[in-house]
Amino acid sequence: MKIGILLCGDVPTPLTEKFGDYSSCLKNQLNLERDAKVTVLNVYQKLELPSDIDNYDGYIIGGSLAGVNDDLDWIKQLTLFIRNVFYSGKKLLGICFGHQMIHHALGGVVMRSPAGWGLGAYEVTLRQDFEQLHAGETISILAIHQDQVVRPAKCFDIIAGNDFCPNYLTRYKKQVLTVQGHPEFNFLFFSALINASENSFSPAILEHAVDEHTSEKDRLYFNHCAHNFILER
Repeated sequence: MKIGILLCGDVPTPLTEKFGDYSSCLKNQLNLERDAKVTVLNVYQKLELPSDIDNYDGYIIGGSLAGVNDDLDWIKQLTLFIRNVFYSGKKLLGICFGHQMIHHALGGVVMRSPAGWGLGAYEVTLRQDFEQLHAGETISILAIHQDQVVRPAKCFDIIAGNDFCPNYLTRYKKQVLTVQGHPEFNFLFFSALINASENSFSPAILEHAVDEHTSEKDRLYFNHCAHNFILER
C-alpha cells in the first residue's frame, strides 16, 4: 500500500536534532512504514502535490503553523486537491490543521475560537462507539490550536467532543478520519514545542498546558486506530 504525507509544516529547527522532523514523527508514531510505502510531499514550501491522485492509496495531512483561512496559494491548491481525493474515494487522515483543512475543503467552517487556545491535554467524550471504546467514555490527547471546526462538512459523524471543542473527532464512513488533537506528539516533544513557540502564551495557559498530562494509553491507542484506518483497504 502507498501512502502520501502532505506536509504542511515542520518541527522548529532547534528541535530537529533531538526529535527529528515532522514527517518522521508521523511515520514513527503511526507505525506507517511497517505496512506501507510512504512518500512525503512538501506542500507548504514546494507545492508538491501528486499529478495523479491514484499515485497513492491514501493521504495524511498533519499540523501546520498556517491557518486554513490564510490567503496562501498552497492552501488554495491543497483545498482543491482534498476535494478531488475525497470524491475519488481515497482514504484521508487529518490531524489538527489537517482535520480543519479537510472540513474547510469539503464545505465546513473553521474559525478562531472565542474561547481561546486549546493547549495541552483535555478530555473529550465519545458520542459514538469508536473501535473498542464506547459512547460515553472519554479520551485525552495533547492539542495546540486556536482555530477549530465550528461547522463540520456535510455527512460527517461527530465521534467525540466537549463544550470547548464540540467537533474534536470526526469520521466520514470508512474513508475519512479527522482529529483536532495531536496523537503523534508525546509529552516530552510537546513541552519542548510550546517552549520554542513564537506565540506568546500567558503564564496561566502555559502552566495549565504543562500540568495536564495526556493519557499515554489514549495516545497510543488512537495511533493504533489511525494506523489501521488509513491502511485498511
